[in-house]
Amino acid sequence: MAFAAERFELLIIGGGPGGIATLLAAHKLDQLDSLLSMGLAVVESSDGLGKGSIGNYAINSDSGGGTFVDCLDAAHPTELTRLQTHELTKRLAAAEDKSVPLRDAGRFLSLVGQAIERMIASYPASAVFTRHKAQSARRCEDGWSVEISDLTSGKTRKIIARQLIIASGANQPMQRMAAEQFGGQSLTARCGTRLMQSGEVLTTDGLQRISKNLGKKAKPLVAILGGSTSAAAVAHALLHRLTGVAFGEAGITLMHRRPLRIYYPDRQQALAEGYTEWTEDDVCQISGRVFRFAGFRLDSRELVMQARGIGGRPAEARLRLHQLGADDGEAARILDQADIVVAAMGYRPRGLPLFDRLGVPITLLSQLGPQRPMVDSDCRVLDAKGQALPDVFGIGLAAGFVPRGRLGGEASFRGQANGLWLWQHDVGALIVNAVLAKAHSAPTRNDFLPAAVTSQRETYRSTSIVQG
Repeated sequence: MAFAAERFELLIIGGGPGGIATLLAAHKLDQLDSLLSMGLAVVESSDGLGKGSIGNYAINSDSGGGTFVDCLDAAHPTELTRLQTHELTKRLAAAEDKSVPLRDAGRFLSLVGQAIERMIASYPASAVFTRHKAQSARRCEDGWSVEISDLTSGKTRKIIARQLIIASGANQPMQRMAAEQFGGQSLTARCGTRLMQSGEVLTTDGLQRISKNLGKKAKPLVAILGGSTSAAAVAHALLHRLTGVAFGEAGITLMHRRPLRIYYPDRQQALAEGYTEWTEDDVCQISGRVFRFAGFRLDSRELVMQARGIGGRPAEARLRLHQLGADDGEAARILDQADIVVAAMGYRPRGLPLFDRLGVPITLLSQLGPQRPMVDSDCRVLDAKGQALPDVFGIGLAAGFVPRGRLGGEASFRGQANGLWLWQHDVGALIVNAVLAKAHSAPTRNDFLPAAVTSQRETYRSTSIVQG
């Protein structure tokens, strides 16, 4: 059966943690009813909303368990507020500011996703397309024409949306490692099959592979390239989650370019532990936190502080820190001697192929280099000239959002801010307010959706919505 183009005010491409964050922000603002009433669709390639890939990682979170459950709060009872009595919710809440296993976080986000699906199902104007993937979007008179494919049947359908949110996640492209040079050789050429990426290492399968590889070596050596949270998380996982592997002194080397910053709740606690490597530009002027965005937290924080001998913590002799220089022969030696080299060089947005009205591909700013952001300070997706595309927003890992002004953060921060709490609150709220402002100035979906299309969607909905 051929489907006519379905029309919505808003289409969210990707229903993982980033994709549902805007809906959770709207829930917090008591605006979710407004979003769903005007016509909203979510396209997600997996069987359900919420979890994404977060539950695949065999490590702990870098934020406290209490920050996960905060998204359930609302002014009125909803499907989401009912989850506050769930056993898993109560366990995460009890952790407060302590880390929790990402497996539990993934399970919780699956529960949240199921509740959101039930809420969407109760609004005739809105829909969820699970097991579907957005293939491309083309600018049209009514907004954007998006082609999505059914991953089960292979059939395609078209959706017209006045506004888009791209939350399609991120990956670690091999090109980034091929471009990294050490001693005149690319990282991939120099390390060959010894090279792994951090996203692979941090999974259960990845850690098992490393354990099998290093288990019989008397003095295993691992080099980690990168100074991010992912790099420190890899070091922590290798030291604490491998079975049958005995690292000796300097068995793991963390090779980083920028100084490793430490998060503190306030200036006083930093000074009390003798940590003085900061200025007022490194303090969030709203929260008073030192290195609020740039600093390591929880497991990674403790490990880096042990390696650096900060705050009287016992030394972790198995981890060596090596700051890379302009001409670093020592770095090449470390790489060549390592049994495994782990690249933790960050993620890039998967994005979505976009075309203008004439069908000409639109190059995004994020496609021009590994440090280029996908979005601006209002979460609007940027083209190659740095101009915001009309009615297209981006959110999630590697989107490149940098908080400023009332959102807080340290003035010295030059990276990108990633975190569920931020997405579900301040960042999500930016998008919600912009989407609603646009929607209120234009016809609603119900003004131009043919009745036949509504009937088709109701038939589709009965077979696609998770009711668990």
